[in-house]
Amino acid sequence: MRILAIETATSLGSVALLQDGDPVAVITEFVPRRHLEWLAPALRQLLETTGWTVAQVEAVAVSTGPGSFTSLRIGIATAITWARAKGIPAAGVPTLDAVALGTHAAGLVCAMLDVRRGEVAGALYTRDGSIHRIMDDIVGPVAQVVERLPAGPLTFSGDALARYADAVTAMRPDAVLAPRAQWSPTAVSVGRLGWDRLARGEQDDLYRLWPIYARAPVDQA
Repeated sequence: MRILAIETATSLGSVALLQDGDPVAVITEFVPRRHLEWLAPALRQLLETTGWTVAQVEAVAVSTGPGSFTSLRIGIATAITWARAKGIPAAGVPTLDAVALGTHAAGLVCAMLDVRRGEVAGALYTRDGSIHRIMDDIVGPVAQVVERLPAGPLTFSGDALARYADAVTAMRPDAVLAPRAQWSPTAVSVGRLGWDRLARGEQDDLYRLWPIYARAPVDQA
């Protein structure tokens, strides 16, 4: 299955084309507050790079948040437009899931995103090649989120570490911090998780494919 994947939850925009979960082409760019003007040209460039036509795309996967209010809406609206226009399925992927999949660590992984106003959104996973969520999203000050996590070896990842790495290691001296290159969600991870859902026969109702917000929407991009 040929999948278009869109990741616009954070300032690092990312789009990818995948064949059965394997990336064929990827474009990633730092686009703070520029997702709207960046996304359509990036998609055109992606298709030109691969030689694929719009008609050859068989499904769309899109990051659903938490993340920036405005940029999430842009990515999801684009995915819905593609799916409706071409009559193809769409699969929404929680952004924290994409962070966890992109973190190359075995065992427990805590994915955390900075949702501003002094808070983070975090979720806990086991990772053994694939990921398995074992705790729902927690939103609050970083201390509150870290306190909810189990004792023992744990790898932290996500863009919240850019601001809160010192706080995490102060509370968890045994914490392992993933390399910075693995902190941002990517369209490749979104595409792989979307393909997993579609392979299981799951897809989203296009009228109910909505962003996941950490709190009442306030633009953050």
